[in-house]
Amino acid sequence: MKQWEADEIREFRQRLRLSRKAFGEMVGTSGNYIYLLERGDRQAGKTLKILSSMLEMQEIEKKGGP
Repeated sequence: MKQWEADEIREFRQRLRLSRKAFGEMVGTSGNYIYLLERGDRQAGKTLKILSSMLEMQEIEKKGGP
């Protein structure tokens, strides 16, 4: 499973063109928590990693492959 480090979370959220608040709502958390993750103050939990990975796979499928 992908580890989803701070920079990976930020880059993915920006690629989706979502605010921290909107991305947080999408994965079931707050925008403030996303802010803390992107700063590296917190580490993503297993559920967030799984959801982010699933969203990333959907994004890849929409674009037609890796």
